[in-house]
Amino acid sequence: MNQSNASSVFVDAGGGRKLQVLADQIRVLASGADTGGKYEVFELTGPKDSGPPPHLHPWDEAFFIVEGEIDAHIGDQAVHAAAGSFVRVPANTAHSFRITSPSAKFVVLTTEARTSAFFEAMDREIGFPPPSMEAVLKVAERQGIRLA
Repeated sequence: MNQSNASSVFVDAGGGRKLQVLADQIRVLASGADTGGKYEVFELTGPKDSGPPPHLHPWDEAFFIVEGEIDAHIGDQAVHAAAGSFVRVPANTAHSFRITSPSAKFVVLTTEARTSAFFEAMDREIGFPPPSMEAVLKVAERQGIRLA
């Protein structure tokens, strides 16, 4: 996509497309179609112990914790992030997180327009609980996400 395809975006409180990605709810705030493919923004809300296994992808990802707490691993670094914390994961860096509070909410920013396709496929094809980890991995691999 080129920049001319970008449009202004307003998502009111509670608005936006909602996707179920395993135990987490993803609210799409700005998709690649909205930003000319430059970045995407999501709100992730999840329960305790939710989070992906170690994985990597060819785009940067950042989290701003709004509510709750997570433990994150980025490469060899382990961090505990509470509300108000910011975490950046460079492209092609193995990373994971686990929600450690009863629930958490955070804003996710990605630097390419590929994460929404993954979230949409997970919502459409997998559900919760997932039919199998193999099914989840097939969806992830189609979107350029690999287990670390």
